[in-house]
Amino acid sequence: MLRSISIQLMWTDRPHAERVEAAAAAGFDLVDLWDRRDSDLDGVAETARRHGVGVNGFFGNRDHSLCDPDDVDAAIAEIAENLDAAVRAGARQLHLFSNAIRPGGVVAPLPELDRAELISTGVRALRTVAPRAAEAGVQLVLEHLNTVFLPGYLWDEVAVTTEVAQAVDHPSVGVVFDVFHQQLVRGRLTDNLVACLPWLVRVDIAQVPDRAEPGLGEVDLGFLRDVLARHGWDGTMTFEIVPSDGDPATAVKDIDRLFPKVSA
Repeated sequence: MLRSISIQLMWTDRPHAERVEAAAAAGFDLVDLWDRRDSDLDGVAETARRHGVGVNGFFGNRDHSLCDPDDVDAAIAEIAENLDAAVRAGARQLHLFSNAIRPGGVVAPLPELDRAELISTGVRALRTVAPRAAEAGVQLVLEHLNTVFLPGYLWDEVAVTTEVAQAVDHPSVGVVFDVFHQQLVRGRLTDNLVACLPWLVRVDIAQVPDRAEPGLGEVDLGFLRDVLARHGWDGTMTFEIVPSDGDPATAVKDIDRLFPKVSA
């Protein structure tokens, strides 16, 4: 298992490149970003190379929607641009969203479009971009998000992103299992985790309800860790954590306790 840390939410008093240094010092294998345009991608990539950590991934689309027939061509172009950026930075993944997510929230398609049509629009778009991702050596990861805080988002649980990945049927398209988002909207974490395993490339960890470190919240993350181990899953685990006391060292200590670094 590779351990990645989201530097969007950790060491936020520092420039992004310095956050990479902190992640390396804390023993993480990889770092994750959100929107590369706000994250000094060049500085992050160079610092990561110097410190022996990798860039796991960042947003593949945000301004345009994969589920809206009127916006999907622009989403495909946005993903292609971000694929080029991923190659330059040596990033492993692009994180894809069903809807555009702009300041103010989710951009929902026209209400007369039914759910099945919206899902199939995304499938067709992903079939278009998947070969480009394969050529670039970048994994496309479908992101389910909760509709508690993001009403109108189409891929609202991991069963939906799994359905989409299965329909696309391309090795460059997989899913994340995000504990925080899944627990907020659907729960049944163990059953849903096991069901998505054939398409699972990343697990995102944050406690519920406050995105806190693993030991402080309502989910037994050690139990989910053991489920993954029993099934022999060996992908990437990203910690998207807001330290409960504001101190990143608190989060790192708790991560190390439940998800210790595996020696090479």
